[in-house]
Amino acid sequence: MWWWVWVLLVLGALAAVAALAWMLWRAGVRTLREAGRASETFSAVGERAAAAAQGATPPDTSPTIFDDPVDLSARVADVRRRRAERRGRRRARSERTWQEWATGPSAGESWLRRREVSKESRRAPQVPGGGGDHTRLP
Repeated sequence: MWWWVWVLLVLGALAAVAALAWMLWRAGVRTLREAGRASETFSAVGERAAAAAQGATPPDTSPTIFDDPVDLSARVADVRRRRAERRGRRRARSERTWQEWATGPSAGESWLRRREVSKESRRAPQVPGGGGDHTRLP
């Protein structure tokens, strides 16, 4: 009769090993799928970075001592124009932010007032005719 116990123990152990193998197989498949997705994402990022690097042209740093002064003044004027454009865009962004701050929900009220309003909205509503001690029976 003891051999039935051993048969059940062996079958249980085989079932546990099979369940463990199945879980490991599924985890491995999921890991490989995620690795495939990650490689696709990294390749797309690499392509975008390569396109951005290809589109960026380095500034001309060649010697200018023997260049035509008219060309040099045109280059200087171009650099100054681009710098002014960047400064203007930065200023416009800052002004939009300042305008939002000036007209936002917190422009006319203080921090303490906003805090009091938020606390009032969280309070439990008062029951008409109720209140007081709720432990006393009527």
